[in-house]
This record gives sequence, structure tokens and C-alpha cells, in this order.
Amino acid sequence: MVINLHFMKSLKPTFISVLHGLLICSILTTGACKKEKKPVPWFAKTLVGHWGLTDKGPNTETHLYFGGLGEFTYTFVHYDNGLADQTSYNGTYTTQSGNLTAIVKEKVEQKGNNPAVKTVSSITFYDNVPFKLDGDILTLKLVTYPADAPILTEFKFYRQLPD
Repeated sequence: MVINLHFMKSLKPTFISVLHGLLICSILTTGACKKEKKPVPWFAKTLVGHWGLTDKGPNTETHLYFGGLGEFTYTFVHYDNGLADQTSYNGTYTTQSGNLTAIVKEKVEQKGNNPAVKTVSSITFYDNVPFKLDGDILTLKLVTYPADAPILTEFKFYRQLPD
């Protein structure tokens, strides 16, 4: 059996070219594959739940609650000499295109150990306020009105775990 040397010499460059081509294709295919992302829990994608203000003042707490059926509560608590004065605004909320609207139906005030006083209301608490969810942080951007001029203010709330 005689092997043609000319055939072997011509095979060598073709083989190397094919090998290079396969190597480039495998690198491109591997690089094109996206790494699998960890699934985001359902509650991280929704407002539903209890939220607490991250930058609370001394002797105060601010909480938000968004229910799964559109119910909304904003609660502000001030502590003084071991007693708590609490004001809650209860109503409904909707979201659309990254904006939040909350309408208050009832205001409930309780000073210290006195009985709570309920007042019917119909004010828009948040009116088309931009919001952003980033894991367990809810950011609201709204205009506040100090004495001199309106200011765009950012409030950050953290998701509170159920008891």
C-alpha cells in the first residue's frame, strides 16, 4: 500500500482550517449562551405587603400597606413619653405604567390611650406617583411642598416580613 505524499500535504492545511473553524464556532456558541438568572420571587415584583420607611425620624414610624385586592393604608406613628399617637389613612390604590395612585376613604386618629376617631375622607393621597421596586426596596418619587417651593423628594421603604 502506497500513500500519496502530495495528498497528505494537501490534507494538512484543510484539516487545520476545519479545526480552526470548529473551534471558533464552539467559542461563539458558548459565548452566545446566556447565564441562567435566578428566578425573582413573586413578592419582589409586587407592591403587595407591608413596607416601612427606611429613613425614619426620631420617635416616629411610617408604614405603608398594599393589599392584594387594591386596599391601601398609610400609617404614621409618633412616640412621646411612652405613648403613641397614630394616624392611619385607609383607602384603595391602583398602579399603571410604574405610577401609583392611592385614594383615601377614611382617616383614623388615636392619641395615646384615647379611643380612635374615624373620619370619612375622599382625598387623593398619591396622585400618579412614580414608583420603583428593587428587590425589597420600594422607592416613591413625589413632590413635597415646603413653605418656599415644591421639591421632588424620594422616599425609600423596605419590605417588612410578616410576623
